[in-house]
Amino acid sequence: MTKDAKIIIYGGGAIGCTLAAWLSEKHEHVYLLCRGESAKRIREKGLEIYSSPHPDPLERKGSKIVPVKVIESIDEVENPDVIALAVKNYSLPAIVKNLEGKFKKNTVVLGLQNGVANQRSLTPTLSEGEGAKVLFGVLAYNAWLDAPGVVGYQHKGVLVIGSANSTQQQELKNVAAVFNKGIETFIAKDWQNVAHTKLLINLGNSITTLLGKNFQSTTRPDLLQKIISNMMMEGMNILKAEGIKEERIKGLPSWTLLKASAVLPQLITAPLFRKNLKKMGMSSMAQDIFSRNATDTELDDINGYLLSLADKHNMSAPYNRVVYRLCNEQFGNAGFEGMSVEDVYNAVQSGI
Repeated sequence: MTKDAKIIIYGGGAIGCTLAAWLSEKHEHVYLLCRGESAKRIREKGLEIYSSPHPDPLERKGSKIVPVKVIESIDEVENPDVIALAVKNYSLPAIVKNLEGKFKKNTVVLGLQNGVANQRSLTPTLSEGEGAKVLFGVLAYNAWLDAPGVVGYQHKGVLVIGSANSTQQQELKNVAAVFNKGIETFIAKDWQNVAHTKLLINLGNSITTLLGKNFQSTTRPDLLQKIISNMMMEGMNILKAEGIKEERIKGLPSWTLLKASAVLPQLITAPLFRKNLKKMGMSSMAQDIFSRNATDTELDDINGYLLSLADKHNMSAPYNRVVYRLCNEQFGNAGFEGMSVEDVYNAVQSGI
């Protein structure tokens, strides 16, 4: 696999585009599977990519154009070695059905979704039925689409890969060797710890989406810090009860830092929180709600899953429960633009 590997990146969103650009610069046989305006734009003009601290059209002055091979059907590439699924969990059932019978046995299928739901979606059908080698990965960087075929990212982060049961070590080494040329790639010692460590960080997507596009300009960052830090603290306690241990991922805050934000006086922690708040762009969940007007989100796969663990261990988790309830109530409302941080905080206090 490591020589002249055929790689399909399935999905033309921000993650799929960044991976396709970085890998295309190092490998000849990289194909981005996308359709519609994205496919047309990338074929005609190339994929435009740029680095910026946050989404800002003015920052695109430093962008570059990367030629990327575009396909609109997996049938266009014979015998791919790796199919990296850069789509959300809710898209997997249809994609799995589309993949059936379309690749050779022992092809590596790499699931890049947040959370752990992809382990249920991908493994039974593709590994047992199709003979694929199913691996998983998490990415530690923020990226966004300005327009079809135009993508920005904060910094070139890392990819951590693993298998659900810590087997398939040779396949992991092969994928790491191929992807390392485009993005720094590590093999996880324990995949469940890695997936849950990333899931904990993704809890924050719900509250920033609930506050809307202007969460960074809130007049009460102190309340926002209380909400986020307590959500993280509850999440850590729930994961520990489940037997999950922290797996340090380069570029993501440690559990020690997250705990400090919750328990230390804000006089000490507020400056760092506000600094990090300025760096936070629109999450993938917020892009679903505000950019695509979608009704499907990762809310249940991330926040809902964590609360199922809380129920399993008879844990209260009031911050997470109220935010989850408010998201379910608000996301489906026509014209939803966001709640105030004061209203969210008061709702949490009423539920405690």
